[in-house]
Parts: sequence; structure tokens; C-alpha cells
Amino acid sequence: MRRGLAVLLPFLPLALAWQPALDLELARQVVDGAYSRIPPVPTAVELSPLEVRVLRGEGCLPFPESRPVWARVAGQAEVVEILAERARNEFRRVQAEEVLPEAKRLLPDGHLRVYLRLSGLKRLEHRAAYTLGVRLKTPEGESYVRAYRATYLDDWQEKEDGYTGTLVFYLDLSGKPVDPKGPLEVVFLTESEKDCLYAFAVDLGAFY
Repeated sequence: MRRGLAVLLPFLPLALAWQPALDLELARQVVDGAYSRIPPVPTAVELSPLEVRVLRGEGCLPFPESRPVWARVAGQAEVVEILAERARNEFRRVQAEEVLPEAKRLLPDGHLRVYLRLSGLKRLEHRAAYTLGVRLKTPEGESYVRAYRATYLDDWQEKEDGYTGTLVFYLDLSGKPVDPKGPLEVVFLTESEKDCLYAFAVDLGAFY
């Protein structure tokens, strides 16, 4: 088994880094990983427990309302993986040439998807109050890019302290000063009326 892995691993790229525009070679490796022909390719980074800091505001920690407990950040490679895994579960074979165009349609070049799991949300309609984006720093100053779309997974449940479940945000970072191998600062507002701006760091060099 080890010998087989030793043969397969050299075909993987040497350094991890988010690919804003996934190429066919890496897409083939993602598909091969989904079918267990090679070790799975890292297509996302998960942050659990989620380490959050306050960028603005007082009395913001502990969270006055609901709180995020987990985050996952991924790009086109994850979409390719999901499409390939879906085909495998249906006992079908797919090639990277088939799923890569579909992945680019679902998540265009330069876009990221951020999953944010919440806990303690008092009302489901307050999910829409969460605002997420990234803070970018340039020699001229800083700027913010807000997610252009937000959806919800179907994992929402009512607990003793409120609802728990996952939000999904879509970010367009195409043409923005983002280092695919470096850190990205994700910022968000909760449903609280307090003027609290929170942030957490994502290592784009930890996945493709």
C-alpha cells in the first residue's frame, strides 16, 4: 500500500495554493481522489473551533447574540469534488473534462464559497442579518468586498439556546489583490444591534 502511495503522490502539485481558475490537470487529480484512485486532494480548509477577533466595537465578546462555531472555505476544486462524488454515489464514471465546465458555471473563476455554522440563533429569520465579506489591504489603504449571495444548508435545528445551522456565502475576488498562497481576512456582522465587526483568518495556501 505504501509503495502505491509513493508512486501516486509525486503526481500531486508540490505546494498547496488556492487556484482562482482551476486547471484541467488539478481537476483530474480531484476527480481521481474522489474515486479513491489517489489520496484525496485538499479542496477546502476547515476552522474548528473558529477563532474570531473583534475589529471594531466594545463588549463584543462573548457574542451578545448568536455565535459562529465553525467555518469552511473552498473554491472550484471543491465543486469538482462534489460533482465527482455525486457521480460515484450514483455508480457513474465522470471525467474532469465533463465536470470542470460545470464547476466553473456553478462557481466562476476567482470566486470562493464560505460556510459559516451558527449556534444560538433566536429566530430563523435573523439568518439574513448576517453580513460577510473580506477585508483587503493595499498600499492605498483598505477596502471591503461583501458576499454577493447568501444561502442556507438544510441542517438547521432548534436547540435549547436557539437554532443552529449553516450559512453559505459566495465571494467574487476576481481582479482583487488577493494572494492565493497567503492569508485572507474574512469579516462579518451578526444579527446583534451592537456595532461589532468580527474577523477570522483563512490560509488560502492550505487548499486548492
